[in-house]
Amino acid sequence: MDIKNFRRVTGQWMGLILSVFVIFNVWTVYFQPMEQVTIFFALSFSVAFMVRPLLGKNKKDKPWCLAVDLIFSLMLLAIAAYVWVDYLNLVYRAGMPTPLDNVVCVVGILLTFEGARRTVGWAMIYIAGAFLLYAFLGQYLFPPISHGGYDVVRVINSLFLSENGILGVPMNVMFNFIFLFIVFGALFGEAGGTRFFIDLTRSMFRGVTGGPAKVAVVSSGLMGTISGSAVANVVTTGTFTIPMMKKVGFESHVAGAVESVASTGGQLMPPIMGAAAFVMADYLNVPYLAVVKAAILPAIIFYIAVFAFVHFYTLKLGIKRESDADLPPVRKIIKDFWVFLPPLFVLVYFLIAGYSTSLVVMYTIIVVVGMSVFKREFRLGPRKLFNGLTSAANESVTVTGACAAAGMVIAVVLLTGLGVKIGNLVIYFSGGNLGLGLIFIMLASLVLGMGMPTLVCYILLAVTTAPPLIAMGVPPMAAHLFIFYFGMLSMVTPPVGMAFYAGAAVAGADTMKTGWTAWKIALAGFLLPFMFVYSPSLLLMGNPIDAVLASITAVVGAAGLSVGVVGYIKRPLGAIERVAAMAAALLLIKPGWITDVIGIVIIVGLLLMQRSQKGLSRGRAV
Repeated sequence: MDIKNFRRVTGQWMGLILSVFVIFNVWTVYFQPMEQVTIFFALSFSVAFMVRPLLGKNKKDKPWCLAVDLIFSLMLLAIAAYVWVDYLNLVYRAGMPTPLDNVVCVVGILLTFEGARRTVGWAMIYIAGAFLLYAFLGQYLFPPISHGGYDVVRVINSLFLSENGILGVPMNVMFNFIFLFIVFGALFGEAGGTRFFIDLTRSMFRGVTGGPAKVAVVSSGLMGTISGSAVANVVTTGTFTIPMMKKVGFESHVAGAVESVASTGGQLMPPIMGAAAFVMADYLNVPYLAVVKAAILPAIIFYIAVFAFVHFYTLKLGIKRESDADLPPVRKIIKDFWVFLPPLFVLVYFLIAGYSTSLVVMYTIIVVVGMSVFKREFRLGPRKLFNGLTSAANESVTVTGACAAAGMVIAVVLLTGLGVKIGNLVIYFSGGNLGLGLIFIMLASLVLGMGMPTLVCYILLAVTTAPPLIAMGVPPMAAHLFIFYFGMLSMVTPPVGMAFYAGAAVAGADTMKTGWTAWKIALAGFLLPFMFVYSPSLLLMGNPIDAVLASITAVVGAAGLSVGVVGYIKRPLGAIERVAAMAAALLLIKPGWITDVIGIVIIVGLLLMQRSQKGLSRGRAV
């Protein structure tokens, strides 16, 4: 067996062991929390070292590289065994580590850096490395960001053998929530669930202007809320939707951009929000339904804006409607794919009913497997189960690597009190002005989110940038959704955006061109957080009438922004008209009847001007 096949087979079986371990432990709670997380960490990174070679996939793998990776994997498994065997003693001697404890910490930290490099990339390494340097050298900086200094033993033990570091909150979230959702998404897709969503939305949008692109928006949103990974969503649903868009006339970079934005936005959409809803509820100490309730209107408005972009871009290109006469009606598709409805019902119903998230996902996985038996073409036999469980493990290593690196950042923040210091700096430089503070935190969120999965980014931002927002008077729910939105939008913001990287790869388009187009499509997402901070009624807080009025102005503003970006309604817009459309959208951000009336008057004026011009003309692509 050659090296490539050895890695593939070993990675598959280790991935199967990882998936079975998580399912077994969630079902039985056999191990203690730190034991289970350490074993999960070791197995996940062992899979990563097998499927992500030392020199990268594009370079020739050599025997010595495989030997190094096997040694790394054995060292990880030895660390897991050490924690498992000596767990009670580790608990009793907390704060008084032995020399062997220190060795375990150093090895664990170094392997975390190497694993994160392979799974997430250098961006996360730079961020984690900068925080680690701050822990060691922060005492030499100027006040107020300096600290009193910490010895090496305290720092390394805080980073690894503690509940606040690599094996802390992010890794626990990955183990208890995210991994199970990835398994569910993998098995759901392996059975044929992706095809169900795509065929259903295609049938719903048959004969509609821009139908294929709107299919991408809806199907990617549906899969995105389940999977929790924008990148995984792009490479699954995008495999179907991007060629569909290109076939009807969308340029490659626009097709890739639409898919990447729609897949990323799925994490905004309740009820699951890529597992973020559960983590946010835990941070805010509120019921899960409170997060779902607050997130629903902004998510709908975001997708209306994406729909508007697709619609007006289709008109701009002069693309004719497709009849899809050979596509079965919705009723027929539901009849053929009915086995996929019970799992979705079980997932949503029991989550809303307040049952344990981990157990709900477990039951949903069982329902997926059980329902697949009723349709031969969807049946999850041994081969499909094996493929689903191993692919879930392989897909998860990117998020696990980011969780581990984020754990180091959180450990330094909590050890040094950096979160409070960042909050004080934001308040100081903004002069207490909320508008400036929001801009500073937006930029920090986008930068910290580069190259990281959205949920991990949110966990990181929750301990660094949310506190100053709350200190400036922003309601806690609005503050956490604000940072969550911008953490999400970092996935489609150049120069580093994992979702548009994947979209460009699938579409065969220029990466940066796809990225800037995705950023323009997602512009409404950049405005929405400011809107619900200034007008919390968008989060269904307060008077229902205020929520209705805020929603109307937000929808009009989002549509106006899309018109300005595309530059087309019934005919091409001139430069002044495009600026006017964008200005109207900005006016509709700030609550207040004067700005709202001015913004709506501008939009109505543009529509009347367009109506007075007869005929359609084809414009150039965005």
